[in-house]
Amino acid sequence: MKLLSIELENFRPYGGRSSISFAQEPGHNVTLVYGTNGGGKTTLLNAFTWALYGHLSADVEQQDRLINNGIWQEARVGSSVDMSVTIEFEHEGRTYTARRFLTAEKQSSDQRLPKAQLLLLERDDRGVTKELKSAQGHIDKILPERLSKFFFVNGERIEQLVRKEAYAEIQHAIKTLLGLEQLERALKHLPTAANKLRHQLKSEGANSELAERLTAEIDAIFKETEEKKQEKESLNTEVQHLKDEIELLAARLKSLDGAKQLQLERERLERERESAHESLRKLEDERSRVLADSGYLAFLPDLPEEIIAACDALRERGELPAPLKRTFIDDLLVEGECICGTHLTEGSPERAALEMWRARAGLADVEAAWNQLRGAVAGLEERRRGTMDRLAETDRLIGEASDKERTLVEQLNEVSIEIKKLPAEDISAIEVRRSKMIDKLSETSRRLGTIDEHLDFLANQKRQKEEQVDKIQVKDENNQRIQRRIAVIRETETALRQILELLSDSIRRRLDTRIRTLFKQASLKNYEPELTPGFQLEYWERIGDEKVPAPKSTGENMLLSLSFVGAIAQECRDAATNPNPFFGGVGGEYPIVMDAVFGNLDDDYRRQIARFLPEMTSQVVVLSSKAQAEGVAENSLHPRVGKQYVITTHTTKSDLQDVTKKIAVNGREYPYQVLGSSFDGAEFTEVAQ
Repeated sequence: MKLLSIELENFRPYGGRSSISFAQEPGHNVTLVYGTNGGGKTTLLNAFTWALYGHLSADVEQQDRLINNGIWQEARVGSSVDMSVTIEFEHEGRTYTARRFLTAEKQSSDQRLPKAQLLLLERDDRGVTKELKSAQGHIDKILPERLSKFFFVNGERIEQLVRKEAYAEIQHAIKTLLGLEQLERALKHLPTAANKLRHQLKSEGANSELAERLTAEIDAIFKETEEKKQEKESLNTEVQHLKDEIELLAARLKSLDGAKQLQLERERLERERESAHESLRKLEDERSRVLADSGYLAFLPDLPEEIIAACDALRERGELPAPLKRTFIDDLLVEGECICGTHLTEGSPERAALEMWRARAGLADVEAAWNQLRGAVAGLEERRRGTMDRLAETDRLIGEASDKERTLVEQLNEVSIEIKKLPAEDISAIEVRRSKMIDKLSETSRRLGTIDEHLDFLANQKRQKEEQVDKIQVKDENNQRIQRRIAVIRETETALRQILELLSDSIRRRLDTRIRTLFKQASLKNYEPELTPGFQLEYWERIGDEKVPAPKSTGENMLLSLSFVGAIAQECRDAATNPNPFFGGVGGEYPIVMDAVFGNLDDDYRRQIARFLPEMTSQVVVLSSKAQAEGVAENSLHPRVGKQYVITTHTTKSDLQDVTKKIAVNGREYPYQVLGSSFDGAEFTEVAQ
């Protein structure tokens, strides 16, 4: 997918028609768009996702006001206003034009908008253009919506990928890359199919009543499971909204002079607490492993000595090791003559005495077992002491980590109290609201944990009752055939689940390797990233042979997240060249459009990211304020820039102070913010190369 152009018509701050064409040359693959904060950069980013998928990101305010306010207010009541976003792009040798549009009739100042329509045109290499039916389906095949969030990125949000809660989002991306949605759908529908077959089972007598009762119970469990899953999905959405709001409130606090330093201190403490909590979790896991492997030794303080004493007593009595070998006595009995020359005739006292010794003679495996036991027991006490020492040391470290985490929590509470004490009412109100959101998030997370436990319980109950149904004896061929079909469905479900897990883990490993390579190229520190088997982005520091969680700064979080996005882009590119894909996954070159990528980073990280971005994929669109890009980032990007634009922001206000009215790009000045304008809005100005 290569972006050619985008045109906005009356879309939010962009009145009239405004368009941008994008850099495409391999050596100059960056399109750089400057815009002031709140001037239209995020709207431009959202224009892509609205045109392709019909929605705006969650952080966009007043989502129902899609039409430019000025155009809407000027329109007469009863007249119609058009609004659209049109994207032209290439994919696999064909050119597409995606246009999402609506026409709204003005009835009042409120925008009551009809549902937008989507038009998708395809032009082949002969220049023949046709309209594609099922336009949304075609777009989802080119770039699935679940994957689009990794290519149309808000830089201020991308750091969320390094949080543990992002594992589901990363896992979904991996499955989408492989085209495993059909497997997921099959796994969702197979249990329903098996349940329908169970309803067809007819048996006799008590078995019939048992089958009906179990089937009804399975139905109830299935219904409750679906309800709990829907509740879980709703709570997950609520959790994400709460986290988004907490992030916005934190950003708001950092923008206010009185609270900025306290909020930065809180973020530092939160990072330390997260690191301490991770260390605590690993120590507790280590203790669990020791207890599982060797915990029984703690209950055997005297047993090793008792076993050794018993063995020594047997040895002193001549019973261990055996005084005679059984094979030796067997040979004498077969030959019929003792070593002293006495004949061992049947029934003689001499033969009877030798047979008695045969019963006491030892077997080779008994002696080997005795020797092995003697040797093992000798080291048992040493192992027990070692285990107890390890547990004592682990408990000590757990205590230290717990104390550290508790201290950090107390310090965080003190910071919150200090912020609430600030004289500015708006700061105090923001902090109070933030505290309420955190409490609500904690309660929602607890509810999610309870639901997960209940879902596990329901799954076990369902499995047990299904096994009972499978064991019911049926006589006629039809019921036997139904049971065989149910068995096949269960086996198919197990096999598909294993395939899904294997394929997901395979691509996870490939992405992990790519992330390590990309991160190593860009990072300023010799730390080691990892995409774990749990689909979490971790960050490690090696100390000798051990690896411990590394502290992550804002810059390293950004680089780690960008490395993941770059790995996704590489995987898509390589998938396009795979002649025999296992499933119909996503493949091709995709652009990356990124807003606010430089954020509040220092010069070193801005420079590294500016060098890194053009290498991530074949086409990059960077949306940035002049202040964020100016200097090292701008200089590092410049050799790869193919096109540049300035978003000129217009405001009817004229009494603003300290406003940047013009910016210099390539030695020329361009209007940046226009005061006392005839309208409020934004427009694009192309920078001369």
